[in-house]
Amino acid sequence: MDDQVGTRPDLLSPKLMAVPRPPLDLLARSRLVAKLDAATDSVLLCAPAGYGKTVLLGQWLHGQEHNVAWLSPNQQNKAALWPAILRALRQCPALPAGTLRRFSGAEDNAAEVTGHLAEALTAAGTSVRLVIDGVDGFSVDERNRWIPPLLNQTEMPIQLVLATRDSTAVDPGPARLSGRIVELQSNELAFSLDEINALAAKTITLLGIHQLGELFRQTAGWPACVVLALRTLRKTADPEMSVGDLAANNRQISEYLDHEILRTLSCEERHVLSSTSVCRVVVAAQANALAGHRQAGSILSSLADDRDLVESAGSGRKVFLVRPLIRAYFRAELARKEPEELLRLNRIAAQWHEAANDPDAALRHAADSADHELIGAVLERHGAAILGSGGATRVRRAIALLPESFVAASPRLCVVAALTHVESRQPTTASRYIATANRIWADDSPPDLRELRTLAEARLSWFSDGWDEQDPQAAITDAALPYSGQSDIRIEARMVSVTAALVEGRYGTAENEAFAALVEAAEAGNSYLTGKVYLKLAATASTQGDLRRASEYLRQAEEKLPAQVWTAGAGRSVGALLHASAALFGAEPAAALKFAAAGTSELGQLGSSSKGVGAAMRAMLEMISACAHLDSGDRRHALDGMRQARLRVGQDHLFARPLAACLAVMEHTAALALGHAERAREVLEWAEERIPGTGELCLLRAQGPAGISRFDAANDRLRPLHTGAATPVLKWTWLHVAVLECSMAIRTGRRTLAGKLLEDALRLADELAVVRPLAIAPQEVIDLLVERAGAHGPQEALAQRLLALRPPADALRAPSLTPREREVLVLLPSHLSQEQMAAELHLSVNTVKTHIRIIYSKLGAGTRHDAVAAAYRCGHLP
Repeated sequence: MDDQVGTRPDLLSPKLMAVPRPPLDLLARSRLVAKLDAATDSVLLCAPAGYGKTVLLGQWLHGQEHNVAWLSPNQQNKAALWPAILRALRQCPALPAGTLRRFSGAEDNAAEVTGHLAEALTAAGTSVRLVIDGVDGFSVDERNRWIPPLLNQTEMPIQLVLATRDSTAVDPGPARLSGRIVELQSNELAFSLDEINALAAKTITLLGIHQLGELFRQTAGWPACVVLALRTLRKTADPEMSVGDLAANNRQISEYLDHEILRTLSCEERHVLSSTSVCRVVVAAQANALAGHRQAGSILSSLADDRDLVESAGSGRKVFLVRPLIRAYFRAELARKEPEELLRLNRIAAQWHEAANDPDAALRHAADSADHELIGAVLERHGAAILGSGGATRVRRAIALLPESFVAASPRLCVVAALTHVESRQPTTASRYIATANRIWADDSPPDLRELRTLAEARLSWFSDGWDEQDPQAAITDAALPYSGQSDIRIEARMVSVTAALVEGRYGTAENEAFAALVEAAEAGNSYLTGKVYLKLAATASTQGDLRRASEYLRQAEEKLPAQVWTAGAGRSVGALLHASAALFGAEPAAALKFAAAGTSELGQLGSSSKGVGAAMRAMLEMISACAHLDSGDRRHALDGMRQARLRVGQDHLFARPLAACLAVMEHTAALALGHAERAREVLEWAEERIPGTGELCLLRAQGPAGISRFDAANDRLRPLHTGAATPVLKWTWLHVAVLECSMAIRTGRRTLAGKLLEDALRLADELAVVRPLAIAPQEVIDLLVERAGAHGPQEALAQRLLALRPPADALRAPSLTPREREVLVLLPSHLSQEQMAAELHLSVNTVKTHIRIIYSKLGAGTRHDAVAAAYRCGHLP
């Protein structure tokens, strides 16, 4: 780390003393020190340079120098290990003078010497920690002669502590088998995420979350390289700045790796590491192909076993992962000095992965090879399969690398490109590729290509303005896609059937098709398509108004869909919409606004549709935003936002019926609550055209009369719901009905019935995870909720949450007004006379006067000015 006024010695070059004194404010490695404290026998630290072995030992032994003998080949004669050990022991304060006088340092019989040494130390009555820091710096002969006897002498009062960069320097086999040695290797010595963050704080380096993660990913916690990277980041002091490619752009790290690590490698080892640097993971056969000889796998295995520069894993430890910085260093060197060689190696890697049936990796390397023919060939052979496993982003990027004329010359590439952009929710671009494919289509096109085109056209139809003129279900059935030999095609075809059933309101059929697709996706082991099916199920439940099931399916979709795929476009806007709906109906307006904003920003090309999926999603997101603003207390533009959303939905729109039902109930309820009777009538007239014969229309027709105390009329209009003559489109409409009937029962003095209706409403709200209708309920319903507090049984927690949303203080501050009283109140801030107000509202002057008198009484006002001021304070006026 950086020196600060001479108080912080550098981690990379500690000053060795008898026991190196650790910097007092260096990152404390308490976990490792505790592990060393618990060691009663030998200790072996084995890791490449820069893993903080010396610093850790210094931290561990700080304050215990009295019985420590420390030696290092940096200070001693590298050719003679025993004289160095003897010199270190004689300098140890714990040993009385003359304890070792019988030894001259010229002895060469290790077994005899260790026996006499044990006798001398035992006679002195003391034990010693003998630290050999850098034991690999001594000659092989010296190590082989002296280290095994020291390790295996069980009667000697010496705790042997060894630190080495090369695992072949010490053979701990016997000691390991007998459990007499504690080993720490690079995976334990590496910094964790938390340790990097703590170290950054100590060096006054402010790290952003992205920087922290990227630094850890690139360095894998390599302590010295982390310190060097922090030096660079410290100079910028910008937590948002990209870390960049450390091995390529950070000269200090590059020079450190070259000087401390790579210069010790043979030419052959460097060649193998350079050749395989294009791959993150390699197996022996692949390494042989890249390096051009049969020993590459053996060399990687040796680097894993001896140098710890490579990690070996898998069955038989035949899979190799080169340390990220080492790999990045060699790749950067190729890019800088031999760019053509880098392209050639990627071509070899692409061909090898394709032959090994790994199309994802083949496409990645083909894209890095800049070889248009190779990219096109891999896409033609495997593009559809890669899409079916969640690789839309990779396929789209590969297509973007090809000249437009190259893609346009191949019907298969055009169809793959169309499917890719459908998957990425870019219907405009997808349509262009389908049109190009049709222009160059051959009558003798193979069956699998015909299937892909049919699927692309069927899926694309939902995004177009002319979706109602097409029959995607018939198209996929005629093309026999449900019986395709490709499981991906069959599953996607079923999902088209799910959408078709949803559009037609056949929810049972939609769920059956979705569950069948789910079974097939699970049997195929395709987690991506499994996640997509769960997303369809979430949309199906949400369309019916069951937010609890929708949220559960959405959670399962997010578990199955990898994060990088989810955030790359597949289902992202749908996911945001579902989250926004759940938050709004769960009475969490702030979260609803956040998700709605995210969903709107993700619509992309979908937003240009005036009738398809894009239009439906935009209308719903706008309604959610408007309602969330209203629920947050921002009433100024709420109704205008609701109207804008409603007017987007025509009778020929996709999902028009459930959309219209939802939008009409929310806007009509809000208009009445805000005292805008004219707007409520407008919504009712619109709903009579869009959703005739539905339970939602019955609710809207009843809400108006109930607001002006015409309870018999309201009950008459709700009767078709209870007789089954009218059925709600959305399950949560019953919750609005229960709240309305509870309010009417309270206002007519039927408290027992009101209590039963309230409990029914709480039970349904809990079942559907829809809280909002109760959260915005009339004040008399909330008052009943308070009155019955503690008696709500299983729904008590929900009742308490509702009371937290509507505390009693708010009830006192904002007295309940009837819808007609709110209509009169809205006109009070104007300069209209009572006669003009009566004419505006189509009421008699006496009725208006009565309403004004009641308003004054409820608001505790004596004048019109006071009433207006009180209304603003209570939130009755925006």
